[in-house]
Amino acid sequence: MISMQHVKLSFGDVTLLNDISFSIARGERVSLIGPGGSGKSTVLKLLLGLLSPDSGNISLLDTSMCDSSERERQQTLRKVGMAFQQGALFDFMTVGENLTFAMENMTDMSPKEISSRIDSLLAGVKLGRTKNMFPFELSGGMQRRVGIARALATDPVVAIFDEPTAGLDPVTSTIILNMILALSGEGADRAQLVVTSNVEIGIRFADRLLILNEGRIIADGPWRELLLHGSDWVRNFLGVRLIGLDLEYAHGLKLPQQFIDQHW
Repeated sequence: MISMQHVKLSFGDVTLLNDISFSIARGERVSLIGPGGSGKSTVLKLLLGLLSPDSGNISLLDTSMCDSSERERQQTLRKVGMAFQQGALFDFMTVGENLTFAMENMTDMSPKEISSRIDSLLAGVKLGRTKNMFPFELSGGMQRRVGIARALATDPVVAIFDEPTAGLDPVTSTIILNMILALSGEGADRAQLVVTSNVEIGIRFADRLLILNEGRIIADGPWRELLLHGSDWVRNFLGVRLIGLDLEYAHGLKLPQQFIDQHW
């Protein structure tokens, strides 16, 4: 469903990505995590065809995002749902119109089906009364929830969430993540990717982590295994953000008992 093979990208003398390779299969849920400036946003831009690599191949739903025509890329992107970091809603449209625009341009739904889908999605993100409101009337967290609803409105084959909880308080972050998991569960056969700097969000979203640092994928595997047996850098990156959590909460995250015994 998603594949990057030996992708390299530089701007001048600055190497942004160096030999990036990974793939995500149908029905798989994956978290791409890493510190700020590691190249996560660049990976997304390449996947969506907004940037072209210097070398390597990028495939989205069996379409080469490097060699295919603009028409072929656009047809492929109709099957992708993207939730942007800040919501990226059209500020001159109401919430309902934002969702309608996505479905009218990316699906063959009838007006009746679109209306029903909007009501269902807004209820799913607990914003049923915002249909006729404009984005400026919503809080940042509410805008983010509408963005998630819009990303899933077209029932995409691939769903991508870019920093869905960045800048939000812990309670709102938990609410948004739970909503993503609940709504995305409706399409269990889709490929799903969350991009985040937040380790806790990453491990709650998916069992498999792709860890990006300085333009390289330095780890790829189950997060519990990486937390215990990854490289020193990987174990420190993951562990330092989890050590010190309330013990009961740590158990709730299903942190490995060996890790808990070492740090609590």
